Amino acid sequence: MSSTLPAELAEARVRIEEIARTAGLDFYPVVFEMIDYAQMNQIAAYGGFPTRYPHWRWGMEYDKLSKSHRYGLSKIYELVINTNPVYAYLLTSNSFMDQKLVMAHVFGHADFFKNNIWFSKTDRKMLDQSANHAARIRRYMRSYGVETVERFIDACLSVEDLIDPHSPFIQRRPRNDEAGETPAVRRLRSPEHMDRYINPPDYIAEQERKIREAMEQKRRFPPEPERDVLLFLIENAPLEIWQRDVLSIIRAEAYYFAPQGMTKIMNEGWDSFWHTRLMTGRLLTDAEVIDYADHHSGTVSMQPGRLTPTRSAWSSFATSRTAGTGGDSAKNSTNATTTSESGTGTPASATV
Repeated sequence: MSSTLPAELAEARVRIEEIARTAGLDFYPVVFEMIDYAQMNQIAAYGGFPTRYPHWRWGMEYDKLSKSHRYGLSKIYELVINTNPVYAYLLTSNSFMDQKLVMAHVFGHADFFKNNIWFSKTDRKMLDQSANHAARIRRYMRSYGVETVERFIDACLSVEDLIDPHSPFIQRRPRNDEAGETPAVRRLRSPEHMDRYINPPDYIAEQERKIREAMEQKRRFPPEPERDVLLFLIENAPLEIWQRDVLSIIRAEAYYFAPQGMTKIMNEGWDSFWHTRLMTGRLLTDAEVIDYADHHSGTVSMQPGRLTPTRSAWSSFATSRTAGTGGDSAKNSTNATTTSESGTGTPASATV
């Protein structure tokens, strides 16, 4: 793995970033690193974080990606991580034209990560956090045994999707100062000698009974349905301290990756729209046009019987651009991704 780009590619990277920012894209600093296809598959198998906690499923995912690449079913051209700074991995075997295309694509990802509202609450230091998570889980494995911890992680991963992706933006639970309040019957103001007529005792007693019933209702467990099942388990399940910590790690990473799945189509379409605009506008040379058209058409092609996220949103952005409405509203919509494999012979990319 190398963070030093070849001189020609380094010059192209500076030029592409300048053109992207001039075109209106806004993103955190981007760090490009060169890796080979084996390293790309390894990092992609870890979900983009090479420092992630140890678990057997990463090896299973690596085997799947390696065989897919070996049999010519797919190829990951680039990998982008939603952090600050943004880390992007380039494949050493890419041609110079492909590297320029991928860089333009990456800057589209970086712009979307920074400006899309679903990503506004994500942890931009997740690369460091994943290393901390890995260190804690390795410590538990030394203390309680690898199989014991792995079996518990397996159980946690079976429910990792049971979170509330909207919770970072809304208040589901009452605040602490509201939770302990005991409501009282509202009485109308009246002179003392008229009180029994204006606030009849029977009425007050009926209202007090309703309040008591409402308080009993609140004592139910849980008082209201919980959307975030992982949080409910952390707070209430009979777990040991280390188990509670492991479950909190799974939950934190599930919240980090949630916007990826929620914005998959829009994210890939936004990036493809911008790499198309940048490449065809100012980056392509005459000798690169044919190769670019071939590779881009493979990226946005629709395979029979399956949804191609890149094609679906890219065509919408291209249409809106032609109609004069631009595409800026996409930043306020949705975003996302994990490794995506395309059809035979077509490129694939991944963002995390």
